[in-house]
Amino acid sequence: MTRISSYGSYLSTLGGLTNGQRQIDDLSSQLNTLKKSVDVSAYGTQTQRLLDLRADYAKRQAYTNTIDQSMTRVKSYNTIMERMVKMASELSNVSRLPQGPGAVRVSSVINSNAESMKVTIDQINSSFKAEATYTVSAVPSSTGPAGSFDVTVTDGLGGKSTNTVNLKQVPPQVDADRFIINGGPGEGAVIKLNFEELAGGGTSTFDVTWPDLASTKSLIKGMTTELQSMLNEKVGDRYIFAGSRLSTKPVGDIISAKQIMSTTLVGARGDPGEVFEMTLNGQRFTYTTTGKEKSLDEVLTNGDGTGLVDQMKAVQPPFNVTLSVSNGIVTATAKDVADKFTMSSAVYDNGTHNNTIEPAPGALDPGQAPYTIQTASETQTQIDHVKLHGDEADVGDVFNVSIGARTIVQNENAPPKVIVAGPTKYSYAISPADTDILNGNAPVPAGFTAPSSMSNWVAQKLTAQINADPATTVTASIDPADDTNIILTAKVNNSQFQTTASINNAGNSARLVTNEIPPLANQDVFADLAAPPKLPFYDTEFTQQTDNSAAYDQARMTVDEGLPVTYGVSSNDPAIQKLVSSLRRLTQAVAQPGRYSEIMSEGRDLAIAAQNELKGVSARVVNAATTMENAQTRHTTAMAKATNEMAQIEGVDENEVAVKLQAALGRQQTSYAVTGRTASLSLVNFLS
Repeated sequence: MTRISSYGSYLSTLGGLTNGQRQIDDLSSQLNTLKKSVDVSAYGTQTQRLLDLRADYAKRQAYTNTIDQSMTRVKSYNTIMERMVKMASELSNVSRLPQGPGAVRVSSVINSNAESMKVTIDQINSSFKAEATYTVSAVPSSTGPAGSFDVTVTDGLGGKSTNTVNLKQVPPQVDADRFIINGGPGEGAVIKLNFEELAGGGTSTFDVTWPDLASTKSLIKGMTTELQSMLNEKVGDRYIFAGSRLSTKPVGDIISAKQIMSTTLVGARGDPGEVFEMTLNGQRFTYTTTGKEKSLDEVLTNGDGTGLVDQMKAVQPPFNVTLSVSNGIVTATAKDVADKFTMSSAVYDNGTHNNTIEPAPGALDPGQAPYTIQTASETQTQIDHVKLHGDEADVGDVFNVSIGARTIVQNENAPPKVIVAGPTKYSYAISPADTDILNGNAPVPAGFTAPSSMSNWVAQKLTAQINADPATTVTASIDPADDTNIILTAKVNNSQFQTTASINNAGNSARLVTNEIPPLANQDVFADLAAPPKLPFYDTEFTQQTDNSAAYDQARMTVDEGLPVTYGVSSNDPAIQKLVSSLRRLTQAVAQPGRYSEIMSEGRDLAIAAQNELKGVSARVVNAATTMENAQTRHTTAMAKATNEMAQIEGVDENEVAVKLQAALGRQQTSYAVTGRTASLSLVNFLS
């Protein structure tokens, strides 16, 4: 019985130690968690209230987390929309964008061959449409009357105008010196030329600019770049203006203008063997003249498919451009807005043929009369020789022979009277038709013989011209022994005349002029605003698909029970589309100064409309931000209240728990000391 009693005492001691340890564990947990218990069932009648408080707190915590995450995007929307409103205001303000392009500046004309062609610009009677380097070229006309020249004005932007001009025509031609540009952004420009000299081929150039537009161009370009960047704003991993296409960059080129380049062919047919070159995307194409071309345009395209454009079109795989040819102008247009290309051109001619006039062999007075080989007397006529030297000539070269009559009248009772008439100038300019005749590509006109050289052909032409003049005092003929030598013989004895001769070696002026057309300069029709699900032209997916409703989705969230908030803005919002359209019109305006005021007015109207609508969008974002902030405040207040109430239900006094824990640890230590010896015995020994 004693043993059983001892064993029971032992077990009672062990139980006391266990309960003490359990109390210590509970107090330690309270001290660590500052809660009475982690088991909600321990709270009795307050258990359900505690569960409700915890659920409400978790729900509000989720709301606040979502608001915090979205608020960064909302602030970005707010900042960007405010900038868009200001941008639209600046674009509609005449103090920022002037109503007119300012004064046009026309540079001095550079006449490359002033002896043959020298022009100036009549600025009062001229009106220009685009900034450009204008080229004036002249070649002897193949269709106009003798002495006529086909004068062409090009702007290097796809515009061209050609008139036939004859300064010797009586009565004078009407408006032959007035050139109206056709084609390209400079279409409609009127260039009034003053011809101070037009006796042969030549090339002249001048520049037209609007200096006051420089700052306007810079402003519009800067705003375009800025708007494009804002619409592609990214917060975290989201493009915030992309609708629900969060990982898709929404906007490409908001100007959305395909690259366009123009190459203008200037001049007339020249010699065989001249090389015309165009380079597209680094690939070189050449055409070498044969001398049999019917027009210089065959350099670009011809029936044999050997023209420069013919070659470029035949390349496989095709270039990323569309090529067209009209009136000697090549237009290259990128197939897609995103496509970029390079194009250049050059002409390698045969150089200038330096024809000369040789002094007559056996001239009696080489210093004063280098062409006279026989003087006039009562028994003989004066004879002059004009020797042309050179087998070839360039289109536009001018050969001149001037003959001045010098007559002596004898008087019986007085000294002889000398009468000198002013010199008559006979000129012949080389035309493409002459090269055709020389090369056997055209029939020889009646009254002429097949030329043995260009000098012989010019000699024939000058001889015919002199003999056709009823006022001439000489007869012209071709030397049978030298078909490049012109013989001038006075019609009567004792008739003296003075001969001078010269050649203006103008050189071939054929060239290819390549320029890039300013963005939107050639565009007159603009797309209407897109409505969902249609994508506007500047959307990055526009070229792959025209419809996508996801692009119009607006970011939204629920900030409280039954309180949804829409705070997002799409890059395709009608207000933004109008702002983009405004910038496009303004870009076109600075590219077409001649229509600046008209187009600028349209662009400014769009900016005003955009500004009004952007204010509405901006206000919606501000209201959304306010709603979110108010909801955030409500949640924060409610969470603080719930925290206090939960603390009252399950909270403990940290100091009180610490004292209790210390006491429990002391009691437990005492219990271990009292039962130490018993605890050190084995159960077998104790029972024995």
